[in-house]
Amino acid sequence: MNDDVSYCDITERMFTEFARMHPLPVIATLVRQCRRDLEGSPPGALPELVERLARQRLSDLPPSTNTAPAESSPHR
Repeated sequence: MNDDVSYCDITERMFTEFARMHPLPVIATLVRQCRRDLEGSPPGALPELVERLARQRLSDLPPSTNTAPAESSPHR
């Protein structure tokens, strides 16, 4: 599986879970940052580790003030 597809999937799952708290650009940026922060991790474990770290960071992040209700997927 292509890494970019995997990280797009992670971003989409995080958007589904956190869209009421954070807009897609915030979620996508955070997922990319988590990926960079975990660069030295074993490649096979990286997608799962990125998803766990992103979920934790999004949970800890105060809700964004300008979020619209989640009614659509980030892939239009």
